[in-house]
Amino acid sequence: MTNTEAQPASGLSKRLSRLAAPLLIAVAIQSVANLLFHAVVGRTLSPSDYGALGAVLAAMTLVAVPLTALQTSAARTSAAGGLTRGTAWQAINRTFLYSLPVVVLLLVLAMPIRQFLDLTTTFQAAILAPTLVTATVIAVTRGLLLGAGRSGVVAASFLLATAVRLGPGLVMAHYWGVTGALIATLAGELAGLALVMWVALGAPTGNLTKLTGGDVGKTGAVVAGLFAFSTVDLFLARHYLGGAESGYYVAAATIGKTVLALPAAALSVAYPKLVAAWPTGERLSALRSALMVVGLPALAGVAFVAVLPGLVLTVLYGSGTYSPAESLTRVLAIVAGMSAFVSVFAHAALARSSRWALFPWLAAVIEVALIAWRHDDMMQVAQGSVAALVIALVGLGAHEWYTWRTAP
Repeated sequence: MTNTEAQPASGLSKRLSRLAAPLLIAVAIQSVANLLFHAVVGRTLSPSDYGALGAVLAAMTLVAVPLTALQTSAARTSAAGGLTRGTAWQAINRTFLYSLPVVVLLLVLAMPIRQFLDLTTTFQAAILAPTLVTATVIAVTRGLLLGAGRSGVVAASFLLATAVRLGPGLVMAHYWGVTGALIATLAGELAGLALVMWVALGAPTGNLTKLTGGDVGKTGAVVAGLFAFSTVDLFLARHYLGGAESGYYVAAATIGKTVLALPAAALSVAYPKLVAAWPTGERLSALRSALMVVGLPALAGVAFVAVLPGLVLTVLYGSGTYSPAESLTRVLAIVAGMSAFVSVFAHAALARSSRWALFPWLAAVIEVALIAWRHDDMMQVAQGSVAALVIALVGLGAHEWYTWRTAP
């Protein structure tokens, strides 16, 4: 690589780092707090109950994932047309209305979900419905603010949600167990939503800019594929293993998924730069910068957990409680960290409007098939995730690197 190639990449990396700084700080605090929440609750609940909690918390994220594409699309909308009160109101109102049919469906399916995840009460499954409404509205509102350069407000909303979850939330978890922990999680998100809506709806009047359904749908399909690829193993572990082993898997997976928090925040800033760079001669520098800004925090987290998995488990859950998950924690942390690079390549494909951005769906299908085939213990479930990671990283990564390097 020549010096002229290195300089643009270095400059882009610095600019991306500055833009991502507020979110990175907030998400870092939120990630530590999330681990603290799991540490306190994990010491209170039995491994079996903790496995149930982890499965529902993952499902609470799952129902919102296709709609988190709204954040990316909303950011592009406000960045191009500005943030006005009319733009914010229309986007929030439409998001709320469009989510209602899915909310009804989740309430209808509460009983089957309870049975599939082996939950104690139907309420623990039904809480997915209000979670969906909250997640959809907060996603579009945060996106509008990010596009308008209000990353500080978005960061503050993460911190507020975290404070509520760790404050009164832990009290509810202590007295009401799994149900209290789930209510605490929802309450924190509602607090963050109140903050971002107050700021967005306080924007000045001006021209109305609309979200485009095509961009939302395309981005949603990609985001959902990435989530399925990185999280389906947790649901299958709960389904096939059950009991204490599912709790061990959730504990290890929670630590592994936390490795992805900072890279995800950096990627939310890097993606618009990939979109802008694709038609220009700086495309390869932009891809390198995205890989660097997203990959470095991922690798740092992987290195710490992989070297000291026993220490991490002991600090979080107590000595000996989850010791059978030590080797599993190392494996899942490495898988999670390397998945950050898959996310960058998928967003690189999305930036050039290529169907290759849907490649993680193929990897997820293969992962489901492998785990359905071999799931006698938690390490066999993890092996399915490792195989899917290799397929996604080699297949998608090689194709995107070649494309971005050789495009005219």
